[in-house]
Amino acid sequence: MDGYHKFALMQLNSWSAFCHDPNIIQSYRWIQFDLGVNNIIGAIKLQERDNIEEYTTSFKLQYSDDGIAWIDYNEQGEQVAKVFDGTHDRNTISVYNLDYPPVRRYLRFIPLTCNSGRPCYRLDICRCATS
Repeated sequence: MDGYHKFALMQLNSWSAFCHDPNIIQSYRWIQFDLGVNNIIGAIKLQERDNIEEYTTSFKLQYSDDGIAWIDYNEQGEQVAKVFDGTHDRNTISVYNLDYPPVRRYLRFIPLTCNSGRPCYRLDICRCATS
């Protein structure tokens, strides 16, 4: 499947979802976004797979200026990556506001746990360009 169709599956309220291959080891399960220019990343909206009970139960975020060196998103004053609780049903769109929004060009969404053998999701990035 080409990148356009994978992206279409990932959009909120689409008929399916983006699902990771269950045979890929955990450290390689992520999806990376190039936002083109630096953006204030204010929130993530997450919705699970529409047609099958497969969803992501926890995730973390990373951001980068260059797509090479990555920084874990954490709450101010914390030294460890923030782990977000995922969603637990197929229809609800959950909004995860970032209290300390990073201003970066690249973002990674990293599913950590799921209710089945493979994390599936539809998502959107709430952002605003800085230039």
